[in-house]
Amino acid sequence: MTETQDFYYEADTTESLSTEVVTAIAKAHDEDVIDQKWVISDDIDTDALDGLFQDNHLDITLQFKADTATVTIIADRTGNPVIKIESHR
Repeated sequence: MTETQDFYYEADTTESLSTEVVTAIAKAHDEDVIDQKWVISDDIDTDALDGLFQDNHLDITLQFKADTATVTIIADRTGNPVIKIESHR
């Protein structure tokens, strides 16, 4: 059984959500954002991801797998998404 480690990251609302997901995964894996080999657009349509969370009045949870991690994004009506990374490394 693979051990997982959870990492929570509060997204900076001045950046796109897709950029914040890349940052959260890098931090969860203790990597520099620039040096990581994973490219978000290989797994996710970044325009769709950013567009889905543009309306700050949605209660929404989205989960997907990327770069040996499970990413869960939770946003409430305040519009401040929290990104949870379950690292499978």
